[in-house]
Amino acid sequence: MRLRGPEVMAIVNVTPDSFFAGSRAASAEDAAARGAAAFEAGALIVDIGGESTRPGAAAVSIEEEIARVTPAIQALRRACPEGLISVDTRRTAVARAALEVGADIVNDVQGLNPDAGMAALLAETGAGYVLMHGRGWTPRGEVADRADAVAEIESELAAAVARLAEAGVDVRQVALDPGLGFEKSHADSWRLVGATARFAAGERPWLVAASRKRFLGGTAAASVGVALWSAAQGADLVRVHDVAETVGALWAFVRAEEAAHV
Repeated sequence: MRLRGPEVMAIVNVTPDSFFAGSRAASAEDAAARGAAAFEAGALIVDIGGESTRPGAAAVSIEEEIARVTPAIQALRRACPEGLISVDTRRTAVARAALEVGADIVNDVQGLNPDAGMAALLAETGAGYVLMHGRGWTPRGEVADRADAVAEIESELAAAVARLAEAGVDVRQVALDPGLGFEKSHADSWRLVGATARFAAGERPWLVAASRKRFLGGTAAASVGVALWSAAQGADLVRVHDVAETVGALWAFVRAEEAAHV
């Protein structure tokens, strides 16, 4: 997980019910076209998901999730042989199937409580891993009561990385994500965004995935703004729906930073 930073992870969902309709691909070919367009626009990674984790979403069987993501990954790999592809899944069986057909990275929303076998799969394959601060899928979207969200998330992510290392995973495979909006109040999500510089100063790459989430009001402008601010605070990756707009803002930021140091 060596990054130049700030980099963009683009969102493509082969689901009928992801919370942002603009991310939904109707077929594997549609997903590949969207992914190729994201790479062309400047994304480093395209993240393909086959199960919605929005509150109220229906659970998807492992078989259905595999049937959704693997054709999309195969189609995108054929179209973009050199592109980095991530599979957005909490399940080891889906992650393995995705890696076997061309994915490079597993983006796990259940990183605090990974599916049995996930660590062994990572140790075996050497795949990249985004460890999100989440305990697992819930259809109700429960919100945890936290006295100090920043300190708690920092401590729990560190403990999760240590468990992976004990299981034989090279921690250089791992990037971290605070899980904005997952089991977190709007206020705590904003607190975590505000602590980006603190988190990004750590040893592992830091990913901010705020795009179109409810605590931002679901808007593109707020999403691009938070992505840009997070990058300015040291975030290595931003996971976004609005790729061209975010890449344009980040390039303007990078050029301004370079000009300031001439």
